[in-house]
Amino acid sequence: MNRKRTALVALLLAVLVAGAFAADAIKVKVKVPLANVRKTADMTAAVIVQIAQGTVLDAFEKTGGWYKVALPSGALGFIHASVVDEIAGAAAPTAQAPPPVRTPPAGRTEPPARAPQLRPAPAPASGPKLFITVGYLAGGVSESATQEFGTPAYQESASYSLATTFAKGGAIDVALGYMIGPAFGIKLGGSMVSRDVTEETAFRIPHPLWIGEVRSGTVAGSGMSLKETQLFLDVFYAFRFGKGAVELYGGPCYVLSTGTLISGMSYAESAYPYTAVTVTPTILDLKGNAFGFNAGASASYGFLENIGVYADVRYTSAKATYKAGGVIPDLSLTLGGFRFGGGLRLAF
Repeated sequence: MNRKRTALVALLLAVLVAGAFAADAIKVKVKVPLANVRKTADMTAAVIVQIAQGTVLDAFEKTGGWYKVALPSGALGFIHASVVDEIAGAAAPTAQAPPPVRTPPAGRTEPPARAPQLRPAPAPASGPKLFITVGYLAGGVSESATQEFGTPAYQESASYSLATTFAKGGAIDVALGYMIGPAFGIKLGGSMVSRDVTEETAFRIPHPLWIGEVRSGTVAGSGMSLKETQLFLDVFYAFRFGKGAVELYGGPCYVLSTGTLISGMSYAESAYPYTAVTVTPTILDLKGNAFGFNAGASASYGFLENIGVYADVRYTSAKATYKAGGVIPDLSLTLGGFRFGGGLRLAF
């Protein structure tokens, strides 16, 4: 009889304690996509399980920002108050099973939950990488040179002073460019230049009969010109803004040139008493090739998707030497110069 009474009293006490405990219980609902339930109320504690958004859990106490909750498996754990909403008195949903939970692999400790971070918007797709420019550049360099030389004549010496002037000339410019990166690229191109040349020779030729007597005068060359083909390989950096861009570039260049120039002199005597003489210049094509450098800046604007215009400012410098041979000294000439212009830009 005593045993039955004792068992009845214990059962009554258990029911009273459970009822009191249930009366104090509250419910919390997970409000983040996935919440960590930890072994103890500590951010560094091991994660027991991860609970999906919308799951409702029984919470029995709250200490220092942590709820002690009962898991669907029957185990107890701690969940932080920042990831749940308290819904005291609400009943757990019964229409459907609670969302599935994900248990971390054995031996792995999940890092503490982090606040969502803003990420930069993805960069816009890059534009065409290949482009071609075709244009015209005015300017260039003008230069003058004087060559002094002489030849034996009648036991004396005939002397010549050859004055040459090289005018500026326009250039037809073509280039092919490729964008290596968002701002850097390379450009391969060429400029074809034609420059007018004027030459005038002052001469003093001894008289064939009278020592110390000279015949003097001037003679001009005709049909002379200087043609340059400037080949360049540039590296450039582009500053872009909307549909426009500014490029700074520079690199080596190689200039191929042909000068139709005076390369010799001959003369013929007049009839007795030889007071006049006829001087005739010899004109030949002389080659002068040279390495140099090329640098400048260009600004472009695309008014259609693949078609635009550009303006260009450039300086090219190279020093070429023309060898006439014989008694005429070598002629050194500066090629290139400062040019400016513009044209059409096509992108692919």
